[in-house]
Formats: sequence, C-alpha cells, structure tokens
Amino acid sequence: MAGTASKVAEIREAMPAVTRHVYLNTGTYGPLPLVAVEAMRAMQEEELADGRIVPERYPRTVEIKQQAREEVARLLGCNARNIALTRHTTDGMNLAVMGLNWQPGDEIVTTDMEHPGGQGPVFNVARRYGVVVRTARLGDGSGDVADAIARLLTRRTRMVVLSHLTWNTGAVLPLEEVVDLAHREGILVAVDGAQSAGSIPVDVTALGVDVYAIPGQKWLCGPEGTGAVYVSDAAMDVLNLTVVGYASLAMGGLEITGGYLLPKATAERFEAGGVNLPAIAGQAASLAWIREFVGYEWAYRRIAELGQYAWQSLSELRGVTVLTPRDRMAGLVSFTVERIDPPTLVQKLWERNIIIRSIPHPPCARLSAGFYNNEEDIDRLVQAIAEICREL
Repeated sequence: MAGTASKVAEIREAMPAVTRHVYLNTGTYGPLPLVAVEAMRAMQEEELADGRIVPERYPRTVEIKQQAREEVARLLGCNARNIALTRHTTDGMNLAVMGLNWQPGDEIVTTDMEHPGGQGPVFNVARRYGVVVRTARLGDGSGDVADAIARLLTRRTRMVVLSHLTWNTGAVLPLEEVVDLAHREGILVAVDGAQSAGSIPVDVTALGVDVYAIPGQKWLCGPEGTGAVYVSDAAMDVLNLTVVGYASLAMGGLEITGGYLLPKATAERFEAGGVNLPAIAGQAASLAWIREFVGYEWAYRRIAELGQYAWQSLSELRGVTVLTPRDRMAGLVSFTVERIDPPTLVQKLWERNIIIRSIPHPPCARLSAGFYNNEEDIDRLVQAIAEICREL
C-alpha cells in the first residue's frame, strides 16, 4: 500500500488538475499530464518560429503521426499498419458503419447501451439506405449479452455495432463471445472502445474484432480532437473509404483523367488530410508517459481497485442505488440518489469541487475513477453525497 500511495502521489504531481479538484470524470475528459502539454507547446513554438511550410515540416509530420500510431498499436496489441489516426471515437465508428455498400433490407444489430457516437452512424445508414436496425435490450449489461445479440442475427445481418465497456452503466461486455458468434455468420463487428481503451486490457488481435474505435482525451489523458481506429486486415478488404484525401492515397495513386484512385495499403487510407500536429504530439506524449511511467498493467489494476472501492462505498449509503454490475465492471460506476435528479446532484457536487457527470439513459450519475485518483477522492465524494442527502 505504501508503494501504491507513493506512486499515486508522483502521478498526481504530474497532473495538476487532479490536485486542484476531486477529478472523477475521466470517462468524459481525462486530465492532461504535464508531458503532453510540454509536447504540444514545443510543437506550437516550432510552428510559430518557422511557420508550417519549411522543408523539414513534412518529414516531421510523418514522424510524429507514426509515433502516435505506434503508441496506439502498443496499447491495443496490434501492428501500427492497422491503425489510423482520427479526431475522436465517433470518426472511427462512422468509418466502420459507412464503409459498407448497404442495400435496402440489410441489417445492423446493435444494443440499447450505445453512446450517440455509435448510435448516430447506425441510424444514419438506416435513414439513407433503408437498413434495418435490430436492437438488443441489455438492461444493465449483466445478463447473457451474447445470447441477446445472437437471437437477433439473420441472414441479412451485415454488421454488429456495440461498446466494449458501456458508457452509461459501466458494464464490460463479453466482446470475444460476440465476435465469435458474428464471425461464424460472416458478420463484421465494429466496437466503440471509448470507455475501454486505457481503463481495461484490450488486445484487438486476440479479440478478433474488425474495427475498434478509441478516443485520445478520455482514459488515455490526451488532448481533445485526438483518437484512433484499428481496422483488421480482413476489414480493410471490404470497407470502402468514407472520406478520401491526399493522406488516403498510395504514392501516385490518383489518376485524374480516368478517375482512378489507389488507397494506401495500410489503415492510413482512412486518414484524409491535414492534422493538428501539436495535438498529435500531445497524444503520442501522453500515451508514451502512461506506458513508460505509469505502466498499463498497473493502471488497469488501480482503476479496477478504485472502481470496486467506489462501488462498495456508494452501496453503503442510504438512498443510493448503484446501477453498475459489480462482477462486470472497471472504473465507471453509475448510481442514483433518492429525491435528487442526476444533473442537480452533479451541480451540487461541483459546488463542493467534486467533478462527476450525469447520464441521460438511464438517468443516473456517473463517476469514473482514473489511475491518478486515490481512495480519499472517493471518500470525499461519498461524504458530500451524504451531506447533500441530509440537506434535502
């Protein structure tokens, strides 16, 4: 315990926001580490001093983007050739869902636990192409998820779209089971990894997923406007490009007279053009810092410990109902408090310098405990909720 406390203290020194506030909302925005800010500042100073068109600029851009891809590949257990950089999870979900040539009557199976970043692309192809959407009702995510999805698959199903870790109840879904049953029928699986990347171990190769979209700004504590998507070799063979630009094309891959284009052989084909290079530099720096200084395996254990501590502490409070299934969770804990609606609770906690958020479906409050948190943060949250309840 002494060793853990010492390490957490070092981590907190490197993330100023978590010492200024009781920061329990990594599931929305993770706190930036100093190394990420320093990397972004250095890149911005280069741009200020030299402009963005000096001869060294293009090789430097290629290098930094590749560093970011390689860091994401280490995180997800894959080859960097299968990683494309994006602006957020939603980009990756759109690339997956919009990548098929949908026909009227084709079907997508999804769940009622999905974030709008996953739901939106699904409903978009339903509206544009006459695709039928079948929705698995999962409750809090603690039941037989694979069976609920299996019962909806038909010969017209072409894709399953679901989260790895749900944004609302914090349930970790049995992704490997779902992938196995979908692939037996030749169905692609696109995964929203917004709450899983950086909070639980993820090996996309072992899971066998086709597409796995992640953000940079949540559990990976990178800048806003950064993210990535994993696309398997098999999926690259069948997914069309949704957005195409200079960065998508192989060298000499555009023939303007005949209207011919040749995409890059790697997942870079899903990258369209210019990027915010300081943000990419910050993304790469944050990922490297977590991998080298914090350690992914340590971070996963710490997040799980704090999640369990929060679950237990909240469940002991009178009037509090914890929604997150305890045997299928990580660091997201969702709950309700009698006689107070979630947005009001969030506001009252903020007045006490405690940051969580509310969720619209199901209506609840949600904390997300990062590797930088400590038990005292949870205790302060629980104490504040008890005080707010006494005031009602």
